[in-house]
Amino acid sequence: MSILFFVLGLIFGSFGSVLITRVPCGESICGRSGCPECKKTLTPLELIPLLSYFILRGRCTGCKIQIGWIYPTIELASGLLFIMAWTLVGSFVAALLLALCLWLLLLIAFIDYKTHTISDLLNLPLLVLAIAYSLLIGQLQTTGIIIGAGFFGVQWVLSRGKWVGSGDIILGAGIGALMGSGERMVACLLLIYIIGGIIAGALLITHKVQRGQYVPFAPFIVLGTIAAIALQTRIDLLIDLYIQF
Repeated sequence: MSILFFVLGLIFGSFGSVLITRVPCGESICGRSGCPECKKTLTPLELIPLLSYFILRGRCTGCKIQIGWIYPTIELASGLLFIMAWTLVGSFVAALLLALCLWLLLLIAFIDYKTHTISDLLNLPLLVLAIAYSLLIGQLQTTGIIIGAGFFGVQWVLSRGKWVGSGDIILGAGIGALMGSGERMVACLLLIYIIGGIIAGALLITHKVQRGQYVPFAPFIVLGTIAAIALQTRIDLLIDLYIQF
């Protein structure tokens, strides 16, 4: 099953690389993939997830232009996230729903990193799949959704859209549905800001970014959410201990 989920992840990762390049530009996600430079239509052998990139040595067979690293990265990351979902859940349908949620989060992070935008074409399916997943395993609580959407919604109102975008509100609702409860969502937000603070601090120290420079926030949100899901058992234990005391 782990191998099956990894292969499924690679396939969805290959499709995800199409979404990452086409969704921000408003292009149709239908139609054959092609080289962005010479427009050569790719053959089936050139579309094998992960393997084709290394067989072709990262270059188009037509114009020999270097193929971006983003394609194998998305495919491999998707495969690993699908394995993670199966390892954490162990039930095929629930694991598949969780895997698709993690896959969408990955795409949202990459698109926000590249374009500083979060598309509702990914946000809304994430919300629906997250609700379905939490309903299936019996953990859905409206408090998680309210806290997730409300936390970013308040920031959006106070800053008039300068701190966060409206897409972050829908993303927060989706993550709240995925986490299930309000307590888990609060823990997830803590992890998001801890991870975000560490990475932002490192970027400042290494002069990769300057003070006042805009830094896409969705990648931090996604990293924190994935960490919260991976550590969910320990988070639940800490919540139980907190309630007891």
